[in-house]
Amino acid sequence: MKIRTTATLALTAVGAFAGETIQETEKPENNGDWCERFDSLAEIYKDKKNPYIQEVELYLRAHYQFGYTDGDNLGQNFSGHGGEFRRFRVGAAVEFLDGFKLVGRINVEDGDYRDYKIAYDDFDQLYLEYDFGDVGIFENVVLGYGRYKIAFGGEEHDSSSEIKTVERSNLNNFFAPDRSTGFSLEAEYEDVEMKFGVFTTDEEEALADWNAGVAYYAGFNFDLGKDHNLLVDFLYNDAESVKGQDSIGYKWATSVTHLSEIGDIDLFLNATYGRTHSGNDVYGIVVMPSTEIIKDKLEAVVRYQYANADARVFKINKRNVNNVASADGVGINPGDLNHTIYAGLNYFLCEDHARFQIGAEYETLTGRFLDVEATTLWAAFKLDF
Repeated sequence: MKIRTTATLALTAVGAFAGETIQETEKPENNGDWCERFDSLAEIYKDKKNPYIQEVELYLRAHYQFGYTDGDNLGQNFSGHGGEFRRFRVGAAVEFLDGFKLVGRINVEDGDYRDYKIAYDDFDQLYLEYDFGDVGIFENVVLGYGRYKIAFGGEEHDSSSEIKTVERSNLNNFFAPDRSTGFSLEAEYEDVEMKFGVFTTDEEEALADWNAGVAYYAGFNFDLGKDHNLLVDFLYNDAESVKGQDSIGYKWATSVTHLSEIGDIDLFLNATYGRTHSGNDVYGIVVMPSTEIIKDKLEAVVRYQYANADARVFKINKRNVNNVASADGVGINPGDLNHTIYAGLNYFLCEDHARFQIGAEYETLTGRFLDVEATTLWAAFKLDF
């Protein structure tokens, strides 16, 4: 049964613990630049000296995107356009009792392609954490339990409000797990950030039961110095592939991402390798350079993705290509070889709080009785605080 909750956590008790009034936010030094107001919109209370409630923040993520696609599959042409609320999430975070943090966010976008229904759908994240601070040789040790986004793969380490392309790559989307319930442990040691997780693979709209399989995650971020970072992720899943009982979707996978700055270019390099429940190997690479054309305002990005598999497991971009093809009566089955190339521009109104994105993406997907070519023109607006 769906939980009929409001967008934010129950914050009416905050006043009782935190005091009668909410502290006023200092006026920005630039006398009203609206970009400076995003942080004050989110942070509605902050008092580190209060023994009960230290901070309360609201959360909003509203992403709209539109695409036009023209494509072909074995001589069957398809074309069309449409838009959708890609993400619409609201929620809140409360820091309390000098170490605890409760986070709750729900999806209120319940529509689909060309369908703009706004209603409660499910929880995006729901978790409780405790910050232990420094423990022995480790720094910033945080232990939590709840419904998490497992950031597996280089593109997933950036939030959807920070990614440089309108959509993440098909390779990323194949390996990105659904939201999962479990334990999370974070820590730092010298120049290494670490994160470990143990999750149930059971799927629910909020907190899931432990009646299915168990997945184990480990992630490391190595600061190599001189604007170089190495991200390493590993995920193992002992569940069988049963619909509704496998939030991961495959047996195991590992991903290695190198981030660097070379002159004025930010370079993203990713390689991912994994295996399905059927024993088929799946692998691929993503290469994504980007550079600022106008400092802090306009950015250009190019992304190439190659993905291959021993079996027909890859799906074409469902957000526009598959939807347009289906609307024209053209079926597209999964394939085993996928190439994509994307080129686009990002215009920042207020850093990652508000920005416009445009892009063009060319995709091919081949397999048995399958030979798809498609070009999509993207436009998106992303708002986040």
